[in-house]
Amino acid sequence: MSSKKNKDRMVTFSRHQKEIHTKLNELSLLCGADVGFLVISSTGKPYTFGNPSFEAVAKRFLNDEGSSLLQQDAEHKMKMEELYKVYNSLVEKVAEEEKKLMMAKAEAEALPVESNAWWKIDPAEVKEEKVAKQLLEKYEELYEKLQKEIAARNHGGDVP
Repeated sequence: MSSKKNKDRMVTFSRHQKEIHTKLNELSLLCGADVGFLVISSTGKPYTFGNPSFEAVAKRFLNDEGSSLLQQDAEHKMKMEELYKVYNSLVEKVAEEEKKLMMAKAEAEALPVESNAWWKIDPAEVKEEKVAKQLLEKYEELYEKLQKEIAARNHGGDVP
């Protein structure tokens, strides 16, 4: 009877072995993991599966390469934490700069402006040639100042 049980077990194991190999191969391919699988049958016969090979996975395990991977993982986590700190610091600086900009904008908007300021005059409504020339000169001066300001900001320098 013991022989029949062993034979039944071997048939069951043989049928499941193919399924297990298929699943382990999928796991290895999908996860990019090295996989080693060892089963010793009831008769004492070893069955192995490995990707890239069982021997390669077993050697890595026996040579304690797993601990160096854990150390690399810890170093990676430390580097990531440092990057998070730098990122958070930059986010805080940007938020501070945005707050300063909003405050400066609010201050500028609060300044009194003459209702008849020259830049509010519609050039099409100017009838006198002399006034139109003066207005054009002021527009040109403003345009040049704005160009200098933009160039200085783009190059990180101060406005001369």
